[in-house]
Amino acid sequence: MQNYAYFCGKFILLTMFTRFSWFLALCLSVAMITSCSQKGSSNANVAPDSVVKPKYATGFVIEYYQGYKCLVVYNPWKKGAVQAKYYIVTQNGVNTPDKRKTVVAPLHSIAATSATHYAFIAALNELPSITGVSSPKLVYNSALIRQCRDGKTIDLGDAFSLNVEKTMSLKPQALMMSSYNQTDAAAERISQAGIPVIFNNEWMETSPLGRAEWIKFIAVLYNKEKLADSIFRQTEQKYLAAKMLASKAKETPEVMIGSSFKGTWYMPSGKGFMGNLLADAKVKYHFANDTTAGSIPVNFEQALQYFGNAQVWLNCDAKNLSSLMQSDARYAHFKACKDKRVYSLYNRINESGGNDFWEDGVLHPELILQDFIKAVHPELLPDYKLVYVTQLK
Repeated sequence: MQNYAYFCGKFILLTMFTRFSWFLALCLSVAMITSCSQKGSSNANVAPDSVVKPKYATGFVIEYYQGYKCLVVYNPWKKGAVQAKYYIVTQNGVNTPDKRKTVVAPLHSIAATSATHYAFIAALNELPSITGVSSPKLVYNSALIRQCRDGKTIDLGDAFSLNVEKTMSLKPQALMMSSYNQTDAAAERISQAGIPVIFNNEWMETSPLGRAEWIKFIAVLYNKEKLADSIFRQTEQKYLAAKMLASKAKETPEVMIGSSFKGTWYMPSGKGFMGNLLADAKVKYHFANDTTAGSIPVNFEQALQYFGNAQVWLNCDAKNLSSLMQSDARYAHFKACKDKRVYSLYNRINESGGNDFWEDGVLHPELILQDFIKAVHPELLPDYKLVYVTQLK
């Protein structure tokens, strides 16, 4: 009896050869189907169970899946484009779309390269997990300084030229970096060595509360989302209360900001981080409506023209009025100098140069705003003591 098989619309006579060929084709088909099924199980295209979008920050979202979380970081140079995704699991062996970017939480060892990272981690009570830092001499947090002195936290070099070999020998669970460039050769080498490199772009946020909200991003690495939510909620309430207080001021004083550097004054954009702080403090600022990305360079003559009559000078890069005048006698022409209403950001600085404004300040924009309000509207906060800002004597 002859055997036939139906294939591609035709009946084919099965000889011994065709029977073997048919069996082989069937096996290959099953193997291909199985292979495709296995690839599909990588969850690369699975929709998240829930997504947490920050209220103010624009640089990240948190996605929750069955068995893992995903930190999505957006490219600050390409609006809407995803820069990276990091998969957070609670144990090894969990299947994720990218093993190289999978991190086991909670972290017990992280290399951090920015002062702002230290502040967020400290607020989450996870400072001992920082096993490597960049430029330890610029650290302000006293507990972290002790960790560095005791050898529990090592120096990884400058953030812009990280010591790759030292970082790889440390073998942290993750390296956190600020992506100052779209590509980073050091980060790529470290990633290839099996250490997940996590980009934290909080410094690109233009909203003061948006920067502070990145504590929620870091909290995912420690499974401390609820604590981060609580910390941020308090910061938000205090910031909005300070903003409301400033809005009640009867006057809107004019301010100047920053200092001349090699003959050029780099003024903040009115729509950037510092510009938004000034707006919330209810002041008049020459570049308030300027939407330039980054700083606005002006020469000394222009600065005098724009800010010569400003009542208050904020963020002056000087320790006292005497050194300020010695650096350039022309400063005497500014009204703020004549009236001695000049303020710097050097109120909380240690002997080695660590400045808490650049560290803890990112977590507490409400204190920065209150400092500014005290400087420009002293009548609104008569008993308030400046935190990061100090008046030059």
